[in-house]
Amino acid sequence: ALRLLRDTLTESRRAARDSYLGPVKTAMRPYLHALFPGAEAALDTGFSIDALTRAGAGEPFLQLSDGTREQVAIIVRLALGRLLAERGQAVPVVLDDSLVFSDDDRIERMFDVLTQAAEKQQMIVLTCRSRAFLNCGGHALTIAPDEG
Repeated sequence: ALRLLRDTLTESRRAARDSYLGPVKTAMRPYLHALFPGAEAALDTGFSIDALTRAGAGEPFLQLSDGTREQVAIIVRLALGRLLAERGQAVPVVLDDSLVFSDDDRIERMFDVLTQAAEKQQMIVLTCRSRAFLNCGGHALTIAPDEG
């Protein structure tokens, strides 16, 4: 009876966790696969990444490079923004000097992810590398003095 109770509680916790995190993982998947084909991310209940599985090997999040951690964190934000937009509560996703650690190949794939995300939601990218972001399209914002 105790084993049945333990197994039932374990299964019910897993089912609750999966129903809570499932929509985020589903929203992340297209972005994650565009950046890392076939990759999967393990999320904890606070939407933090525990591990990234690429090429069949699991890698603890804290052991990933700075650039990979930064890019995966952007993907989580894009997924949460997408979920809000799909539910009629669109909010802009603001990226502050993102992709600092990207090499040329990775930044090109990341731009594909950003372009894909921009189809569903507004994105605001604040960067000192504006030339690198020109290929993403959109509108450049400028700061003008107040004339009033």
